[in-house]
Amino acid sequence: MNNSNSFSRRRFIKLLTLGTIALPLIGHLASAAELTNLTKAAAWRLGDNLSLAAMLYGQDKDPDANQLFSKAKKLADALGVDIKPFPAKSSKSSSTLAEMIHYLIKGDGALIGVALGRKYDDEHEILYEVSVKSNLLLLLYAPGDGTANTIGNLVKSRSETIGLPSRLWVGVVTAINNGRPVDEVRDAVFKMHEDVGNYLEQGT
Repeated sequence: MNNSNSFSRRRFIKLLTLGTIALPLIGHLASAAELTNLTKAAAWRLGDNLSLAAMLYGQDKDPDANQLFSKAKKLADALGVDIKPFPAKSSKSSSTLAEMIHYLIKGDGALIGVALGRKYDDEHEILYEVSVKSNLLLLLYAPGDGTANTIGNLVKSRSETIGLPSRLWVGVVTAINNGRPVDEVRDAVFKMHEDVGNYLEQGT
């Protein structure tokens, strides 16, 4: 790829990440393969930003939650899918947090993945799902916990289904299976999210 195309590709990735231009416009300026990489990366980062926003909202960290939700909204707009507002908070923070988890895995947040699958393909839906559910480890992980093992198994099986290289996600799965401390799993999740996003954007 020559310098001109490389510059344009990086620029389009940045614009898409910021949600400042519509995907149809990018489609006129990028190849079909590049456009697919961009939409996959956007689906992944949409799941990342929305799930983090939801968990922070559930913990009454509204300024940070609002900032991340705004990023997610821009990505959703660029992808042509809708994000429903978070549900109103309950009087108890624990209840709100439980409602936010439901929003992500069974409620309106989960329906975004379905919409991505219908608009693009199953890979977009799976990338969104893995992004959302792996982030739940930041909140739910405890060494030896069954929920964490379930999420780890999902990350492995879904990633293998779409051919995502194991080097991008095996660190999280291994840390869970070995019952590593919370901080190690948290760092592995953050690394996976950054590595997968970069891999999808670069297409290699």
